[in-house]
Amino acid sequence: MGELLRVLHRKHYPAEIFGYPVENKLEIASSFRENYMCPFIRERCPKLSRLIDYPMGVCSVWWPDNNPIAICPKRFLQDNTIFIKAANHIFGSTNNVLLFNEVKLESVGTFDFVLVKHKPISNIIEDFCVVEFQTCSTTSTGKLVNAIKDYMKGEDITNNSYSFGMNTYNDIKLSFIQMLIKGQVFEVWGKKIVWAVQHFLYENFVNRFNLKDMHFDKKDANIFFVCNLDYSSEDEYKIVIERTQSSAIENLIKAFQGASLAPNVDEFIEVLHSKLVLKLGMKILQ
Repeated sequence: MGELLRVLHRKHYPAEIFGYPVENKLEIASSFRENYMCPFIRERCPKLSRLIDYPMGVCSVWWPDNNPIAICPKRFLQDNTIFIKAANHIFGSTNNVLLFNEVKLESVGTFDFVLVKHKPISNIIEDFCVVEFQTCSTTSTGKLVNAIKDYMKGEDITNNSYSFGMNTYNDIKLSFIQMLIKGQVFEVWGKKIVWAVQHFLYENFVNRFNLKDMHFDKKDANIFFVCNLDYSSEDEYKIVIERTQSSAIENLIKAFQGASLAPNVDEFIEVLHSKLVLKLGMKILQ
């Protein structure tokens, strides 16, 4: 079924709306949609758009030749799969492990999640690690709003193609900076930080920066859980961890310094020229 769906999904449209595949018409899926609920947090979807008066509940989208691509970090919360894997990988088990979210540290920033292992029947901390979610974002997101509006009206959106785009380059730049800042801190501390990132974004990240030595070494502080959404069932897609890789911060810094992040100056001149033609500039007053 997965290969058949891969052939069918050549267009751009939502893969999941309010937690369930758009093809799923079962009662439970309909209930979540009617109440604008997110099954991954068991609350009303918090994503808002000024273009609609209900939440913008698109969890993932179809992009040609890829698994459904998650565009909301809460999509990675499914079944606590990533946290369980992280706890077992770093602590050896999930025993005496608590999860905290949005933990802020001055001068470093806010960590998405922190897993804390404590001594049995005690508040003494034995170990901890951080888990960061890196999902994709879209461009021309108003087109996705059109898609959810059509879907909520009962239209078959699988026959349409909505002209949104993937904001991959910006996602990679922002996430790489976070990796350098936070990853260096955890390497100094001798602790682990797990970056849960979907295959589509991870491969773009590795190729764009020509990253080398992305294997797995238990000594590395930066661990990558390369995830995907398994769509072998039309009723519910599942988050899966395809492989685990890692990197020393020195390797990441070397790749960042060696990458050419600056576009061709002619591209910027072309943008300025288009504004000049449309007379969008402001006159400088004397």
